[in-house]
Amino acid sequence: MSDNKKYYYIKLKENFFETEEMIVLESMPDGYKYSNILLKMYLKSLKHDGKVMLNERIPYNSSMLASVTRHSVGDIEKAVKLFKELGLIETFDNGTIFISDIQNFIGRSSTEAERKKEYRERIKNESLMISGQMSGQTSDISTPEIELEREIELEKEKDNTSNQASMETLFSEIWKLYPKKTMRKEALASFKKAVKKGTSVEDIKTGVEKYAKHLDANKNWLKPMDGGRWFNKERWNDEYQVEAGSGGYDTSEYDDFF
Repeated sequence: MSDNKKYYYIKLKENFFETEEMIVLESMPDGYKYSNILLKMYLKSLKHDGKVMLNERIPYNSSMLASVTRHSVGDIEKAVKLFKELGLIETFDNGTIFISDIQNFIGRSSTEAERKKEYRERIKNESLMISGQMSGQTSDISTPEIELEREIELEKEKDNTSNQASMETLFSEIWKLYPKKTMRKEALASFKKAVKKGTSVEDIKTGVEKYAKHLDANKNWLKPMDGGRWFNKERWNDEYQVEAGSGGYDTSEYDDFF
């Protein structure tokens, strides 16, 4: 054949696994499994401009992805849900998975800006075409077109907002368990800092649960620490006795004086 064989590659920055999305993802139970699935989906999308497709007509479904990534269908479905919540992927109306930031992971050229512009226009047109085919109303596209254009222009802002929202959602679930809800702002900042350094969200949650049980078992004499101070001091690393009258004296509420 006259056309040379094409080779597709992915180009990741050295801090790829230090981004908030990847830190949050890998801090979850089975998180490293999901990061493996994500990278394999990235590679599967390169031939089709960010769309995870078997060929030009057939998108991968959960069963097909399970086969090519060598993970279970259940893992694939859960991973896709997490990726959408973290803003890592989008889905078209026909089920096609689209890698949101694929243009950040391919080689650069002297015409990078123009290439990105043409790429976004092509994705926009394909999305509108699919929407029209699914609804049977190809002529009425003004609203989705305007909405899609706005999303493209605010792509980075949306990603940042999504990242912050995901972190705050995880923190809010843990904060509900903490017995003394004071200094929330400080607690949230300490939580984000700890997760960014690599602390598991599950470890923090388990620490809060053990601390709450410890307080309940010794409620006749022990008072809880302010939430902001507890998170700042990373007290989820402490060992707690959860039996009533466990002995010893917990000085947590006086740590500033020692």
